[in-house]
Amino acid sequence: MNNMSGLRRRLFHKGQILRLPEHLVGPSLATLASSFVGPDAEIPPEVSIDFGKLTFIEPVGVTFISNLCHWLAHQGCKVTFLNTDVRSEALIYLDDSQFFEQHTRKKLSPSSAPRSTTRPLQRVLQSSSHAWLTSNLIPWLASRLSVSEDDLYQLRICLSEIFNNIKDHTAHDVGSIFVQHFPNSNTVSIAVADFGVGIPETVRRIRPELSDNAALVQAAQEGFTSRSTHQNRGAGLDYLMRAVVLANGGFVTIYSRRGAVKFSRGASGLQAEPIPGGGFCPGTTIEVHIRTDAIRSDDE
Repeated sequence: MNNMSGLRRRLFHKGQILRLPEHLVGPSLATLASSFVGPDAEIPPEVSIDFGKLTFIEPVGVTFISNLCHWLAHQGCKVTFLNTDVRSEALIYLDDSQFFEQHTRKKLSPSSAPRSTTRPLQRVLQSSSHAWLTSNLIPWLASRLSVSEDDLYQLRICLSEIFNNIKDHTAHDVGSIFVQHFPNSNTVSIAVADFGVGIPETVRRIRPELSDNAALVQAAQEGFTSRSTHQNRGAGLDYLMRAVVLANGGFVTIYSRRGAVKFSRGASGLQAEPIPGGGFCPGTTIEVHIRTDAIRSDDE
């Protein structure tokens, strides 16, 4: 026991290397840092993130890894990057998304720039999120999709509720957001993350017996609230599920604490599918995946 404790202290003293997988996609997110990140984990003084093997990253991965870096820094952990000179498509994508500029204040390539199909990685204060959605994201997305801003009213309300969730579940009034339009598949992926206490912790104020996955499913049920008044219910996840999953036919994936659940439309309504693998997500990451060919006009 003493030898193991001494080894653990030396590992924490030297810091740790977090090697990203070849494909940073949904199922691999929550298990990404499970070796040293958890509810009761002792955070090492320094973590080096190794990009050497990374060849593909989904939009939600951009937000997740950025939020993890911010969370570690907030815990007093120094975050450094390794093998960023490997010019894989994933690293070029991250560079164009302003990931490295945000975290190191320097691009990997002087020629990198946000792509026309993305809203680059942003840190948005909850207090200014509604103005940012109205003046930045929604006009850009309406232009991309050749629809009116009124046609995206439901989506704007959904995203506003997600930012309200940040206010209700964390003392840090800021969240990360990244948006990718896939015109060839008629889809848009929107990922928002914070490093608050997490949705399961809030749900367990009312339902203490629930696991993290069960708490995420409960939070998405219509009529459920963990707030003292309906007007201040917090997550607004039931509206998100009705608008994005049931009406639009898209899907929503939520990673929070030790929970990870994908919500999609099934034969009998809302279908909740736990993502296997376990792991841990600091705070909450919500991926909203909408079908652009199913957006109805305001008249409809």
